[in-house]
Amino acid sequence: MKLELAQLVALASGAGFSGDDLVTAVSIALAESGGNPQAYNPERAAGTPQGYGSFGLWQIYLKAHPEFAGSNLFDPATNAAAAFSVYQRAGGSFRPWSTFGNDAYMAHVDAVTQALPSSPDVVASDTPPDDGTPPDPTSGSGAPPSDGGMVGLVTAGALVVWAAAKFFNG
Repeated sequence: MKLELAQLVALASGAGFSGDDLVTAVSIALAESGGNPQAYNPERAAGTPQGYGSFGLWQIYLKAHPEFAGSNLFDPATNAAAAFSVYQRAGGSFRPWSTFGNDAYMAHVDAVTQALPSSPDVVASDTPPDDGTPPDPTSGSGAPPSDGGMVGLVTAGALVVWAAAKFFNG
């Protein structure tokens, strides 16, 4: 079962990717796995031991990243979090992914860019204002969130989408 583009955007955003890196991360997931969270590449040519190949959406290479051994890398959220960790350890770079190095991810950039403003899993229920100002995180009831910060996450997701829409649509 392949995930929809909006689901991939929501996963990558939820893991911590934002701005241009959100577009790149989702494009890499599509190039690496085709959006299939159950994708597995045994990496036999690289002399990889059995069970230490590349797993899931972002094809986390367990031989290179043994810190994820025992993690369910076929779980989309776990894989997205692992991808963000690999990205951070690489200094905020996508160099660890072969589809970044060979530019295969570029085939997906336009589709991902177009999906950002309308992604229902990332956009909050309120439409961002058209006057060039970002969404007001205090709008609504005026009371602090009682859900441990989930409202802040949704607002942050909306802000990411708003910023991406402003960047890509002028």
